[in-house]
Amino acid sequence: MELLKKNDFETALVSPGKNSLIPEKDNWFGPLVGTWDIEWVDGHGTEHERHVKGEWIFSWVLEGMAVQDVFICPSREARNIKTWPDAAYGTTIRIYNPQQRTWDIFYGVAGEATRLEARKEGSRIVLTEITGQKMKWIFSELTENTFHWRNMATEDGMHWFLQGEAFAARRI
Repeated sequence: MELLKKNDFETALVSPGKNSLIPEKDNWFGPLVGTWDIEWVDGHGTEHERHVKGEWIFSWVLEGMAVQDVFICPSREARNIKTWPDAAYGTTIRIYNPQQRTWDIFYGVAGEATRLEARKEGSRIVLTEITGQKMKWIFSELTENTFHWRNMATEDGMHWFLQGEAFAARRI
């Protein structure tokens, strides 16, 4: 078997931009493409509240039909200084579904895999976990250089609580 050249995988995966088959009105994740510094907050309002600096990097992939990210929390720099038992180094791939005009989503990190579907609700992008519908990820307050992301959960399908959130600023 021939070994892949060093950049074959990256060249085949990463795309220079959005595929023209995605209508601009469905290009919900395109504005996220780039590198973001984040402040992760969990335990909000409790004695265990903590703030952690992280990174979130988004790119067009798969001939521009998908947006993939790498979520790194704490940041790579912070990982060189201290170990974190609950650190996350994961990826999400969002693939446009032209028949449904939604995005099919998979998130994976060591020990966890989640499938979601994204829909637009006003100015928010709401990703709902498919199997039990007990988790939502919400992108809101998206500007050219900032966004807010929340991880919400429910036990009964009616009362939602905040598990964690990220405040992002585009890295210049």
